[in-house]
Amino acid sequence: MQRASTYGDDLAHIHDVGFGAFAESSAPGLLNILRETSIHDGLVVDLGCGSGIWAQHLTDAGYKVLGVDISSAMIELAQRRAPDAAFDVHSFLKFELPPCRAITALGEVLCYQFDGSNNRQALARFFKRAFKALESGGVLIFDVAEVGLDKDRLPTCREGDGWACLVHFEYDTKRDQLVRHITTFREVDALYRRHEEVHKLQLYQRSEVAEMLRKAGFRMQTMRRFGDHKLLPGRIGFVARKP
Repeated sequence: MQRASTYGDDLAHIHDVGFGAFAESSAPGLLNILRETSIHDGLVVDLGCGSGIWAQHLTDAGYKVLGVDISSAMIELAQRRAPDAAFDVHSFLKFELPPCRAITALGEVLCYQFDGSNNRQALARFFKRAFKALESGGVLIFDVAEVGLDKDRLPTCREGDGWACLVHFEYDTKRDQLVRHITTFREVDALYRRHEEVHKLQLYQRSEVAEMLRKAGFRMQTMRRFGDHKLLPGRIGFVARKP
């Protein structure tokens, strides 16, 4: 397998303009989860914040936001979209979590292998760090890709105004990993620029993630939707509360 890469300028742009529906559609339900757990204000740390769509919804709702993403191209987009939030370019595994009321990691963020040290043991350690950073009553909200996701899936192609994105899927049964080979074409100065990236994801069973959360001290529940937004097949959401 090729070495994993992260979101460069072209793919960050394409993801923002062509694949932002998840963040937009799930935002109302996520805000309701925060309110239902009596979190109406305070700091929310958004890990893997991408282009800042969820961060903007949070600041508009009155929360303080610290967005973290390993892609500098994504952070540049997020700073423009959500100027009232703070942002940092960092791996979620190595970022020092500040005291906060909520932590979110949406869109398979915890599965990505952009940081080569990401594995099951590192994820378990992250959950312990998140538990420590959260105030009593705080929540960790995230979703993961499940074992079997996109196995034997045929290549896909999406296009929009001035861009196209082709994805070829490779499944590693032995490691429970999915690799997306992504080729983008973006119009620049009347020409189309081609770029390639490789995104590797570690896939998880619901039960093993739930066990990690329990060992970290969380009380948790799983869900297949955030409010009215149904998660795509092969993804499962978690709401983990600190007692």
